[in-house]
Amino acid sequence: MADDSGQTIGVWIGERDDVLERFDDTLECGPNHAGSRSEEIKEAMRLAIVVQETVDDFPYDPSGASLRHQVQQALIDKDRREAALDDE
Repeated sequence: MADDSGQTIGVWIGERDDVLERFDDTLECGPNHAGSRSEEIKEAMRLAIVVQETVDDFPYDPSGASLRHQVQQALIDKDRREAALDDE
């Protein structure tokens, strides 16, 4: 029997905003893919929580595009450091 004790949320996405299509295609979820959009959204929410908890300890307040860039650059830098260690 299905568990009906959960919650649903709604998100408005304007007709000119391609974020949902990009999300589905990037994470291979949604109606045109085998993956579960709900699972990917929940994982994105978990990631957002961890990022925000980390940023809360910063002496400045990055947000929006700046925060996305910093997270992206941190992952790139970490990958480069690990690749450099492998080359030693």
